[in-house]
Amino acid sequence: MRARATKIAAGVVASIVLIAVLAALELRPIRSEIVADDSQAVELPEPGSAIVTVLRESGGLSLLGLRIKDATHHVEVQFLAGPGCAELLNGGDPWPTRHPECTAPIDIVGYVGGLGITQSGDSLVGVQFEVPRACFEQLVTGMAWPPDLPECALP
Repeated sequence: MRARATKIAAGVVASIVLIAVLAALELRPIRSEIVADDSQAVELPEPGSAIVTVLRESGGLSLLGLRIKDATHHVEVQFLAGPGCAELLNGGDPWPTRHPECTAPIDIVGYVGGLGITQSGDSLVGVQFEVPRACFEQLVTGMAWPPDLPECALP
């Protein structure tokens, strides 16, 4: 009788350990990032327009493919700003900024992401901000922002 109880206890402990190992392997944070690269050939935005260049999903939890907690969805759009703007900004700065050289062709609130200077001397500014998952799922890099999608209408 005692040997049987020991076997049952060992079986229970082994089951608990197995479940814990499987949960540790499958319970993971959601994180993905899609960045425009050379293979996607995203053009510079036209003056007066903005394009989607980065899609980022982070946070959240998934277990065996099921979402336990939804992720946060961010998009980064790039646009041309006046000469000298890029030198006044740092990644992570709030947008819009108080610098008169830095104007955007669209109303947008977020944080400065990528920065650059074009061959013509204009500043290329990227601004990242959160969007709803329904919007995020319909976006692709290289598309114009704002898209004509009701899910992407920002307050």
